[in-house]
Amino acid sequence: MGANGLSDEPDTRNELAKESAIKAGLRSARNGNYKKALPSFSKAVELAPMRWDSRLYRGIARARLGQYDLAIEDLSVAVSLNPRCLECFFERATAEFFIGQFENALNDLSHCLDLYPDFAPAHSMRAGIYVKKGSYDRALADMNAALKLRPNDSGYLHNRAVVLTGLERYGEAIFDYENAIRLNPKGGGTYNNLAWLLATVKDPEFRDCRKAIHYALKALETDKNGAWLDTLAAAYAECGEFEMAMSSEIKAYKISNPPNEIFRKRIKAYKNGINFSDRGSQNPGNQTCQRGRKNENSNWN
Repeated sequence: MGANGLSDEPDTRNELAKESAIKAGLRSARNGNYKKALPSFSKAVELAPMRWDSRLYRGIARARLGQYDLAIEDLSVAVSLNPRCLECFFERATAEFFIGQFENALNDLSHCLDLYPDFAPAHSMRAGIYVKKGSYDRALADMNAALKLRPNDSGYLHNRAVVLTGLERYGEAIFDYENAIRLNPKGGGTYNNLAWLLATVKDPEFRDCRKAIHYALKALETDKNGAWLDTLAAAYAECGEFEMAMSSEIKAYKISNPPNEIFRKRIKAYKNGINFSDRGSQNPGNQTCQRGRKNENSNWN
């Protein structure tokens, strides 16, 4: 019996049902099945709408499913119920990042770092936002902070290389990409970025078409997509192998969806024996950033 003489059994059953729903949702989420996890977390929210953890879990599931606005709603409730929830602020910043609400995301990341200054993922994501805003010096400061905390994180080395490329510090960028590959030999995005840099960098001192071809082929061993075939084509063109460049670029155009008109224009350029060096500028189009660690969701897009 409760203090008021009424039975506590309904509340106990409600709490047990909520915990059961959360456990079911977490089992699905840990297997990467967020679509299956979402109804379980929604049930937990219905049973206990003012529990911050239920809102957090549903917000994460919604974000992973691309339902960013709904995720932000849930995570905002979670933040209001638990203002010291580091994960709540970080996950909301992640959702805001993906829909371009960069100022809101920066504010949430600042809250993260106020709560826990050594939270490396917040430094990395904030660096990604600074890259989007063209603030490469500030991005580099954050990536240096992230790597000081986790020096052997291949994703962070990759992302710092992107920043260093933006600052035209190409030798350091190449060094970081190579270290990232050493730590993660299956990182297709890193192979691709390094290949693109070596094939198209505007400073000829750092151009190396043979290495670019090697790294582009390594990237394509992990995944065959139009952007990475485009990188291979640029590497072949830099070596003067325009037939191979055209062949790779045609494949890139055929599998791009929707058809990428930039690829079609490059086919014409290679047909005329023109590569990126001849055009006198580096195209940063294939320089992308990636997540720092599995399930961290701090990748830059």
